[in-house]
Order: sequence, then C-alpha cells, then structure tokens
Amino acid sequence: MIKKIVALTAVLLFVMGACLAFAGSDIQGAIVNDAKVKGSANIVAGKGNTGNMASVDIENSKVKGAVVNQSSVKGSANISSGTGNTANMGSTSIKGSSVKGAVVNKSKIEGSANIATGTNNTANMGSVSVH
Repeated sequence: MIKKIVALTAVLLFVMGACLAFAGSDIQGAIVNDAKVKGSANIVAGKGNTGNMASVDIENSKVKGAVVNQSSVKGSANISSGTGNTANMGSTSIKGSSVKGAVVNKSKIEGSANIATGTNNTANMGSVSVH
C-alpha cells in the first residue's frame, strides 16, 4: 500500500531535508520526508523549544493527499532539556489538522537516543502523533 500511495502521488512530491514543518498551511498533494541522518546531534535547551530530527511537523493544516515520513537515523542524538520542550526523531506530528488521505511513518532508527528532560517535556521516536 505504501508503494502504491507514493507511486500515485510521485508528481506532487515535496522532497525536503531532515525536517519538514508546515505551520498554518493548506497542503494539497503529498508531503514526503526521505531524510538520511547519521552521527548527528540536535540539541535544544530552555523553555518552550522543539527539537525535530528527520521528522514531519504539521500544525493547524488541511492536508489532502499522503503524508509520508521515510527517514533513516543512525547513531544520532536528539535532546530537548528545560521546561515545556518537545524532542522528535523520525516522527510524524500533526496537530489540529484535517487529513484526507494517508499518514505513513516508516522510520528506521538504529543506535540513536531521543531525550527530553525537565518539566512537561515530550520525547517521540519513530512515532505518529495526530491530535
């Protein structure tokens, strides 16, 4: 099914780097993150910060089509420390969105660490969060 979705939407693909973010966007077509991250560190500290590595983050968006995160992360660290922070690695996060289509997260994560320390922090690795 994943191959069929990708094949049907290949003309409409947005291929981007290690993190895709679409705050307040109306997206028609496909969103594809095919990130390859190796031996990297993504560190955020303080209050109300977000650390995304090889992730797709969509907020308050209407999406028609497929959202595909097919990232590969090896030997990397994603660290968020402080208060009210979020650490995402190889994840798909959709907040307040209306999605008509498929949400696929096919992340491959090896030998990596995703850490959130402090108060009211969240750590997601290789996950899908839709709310």
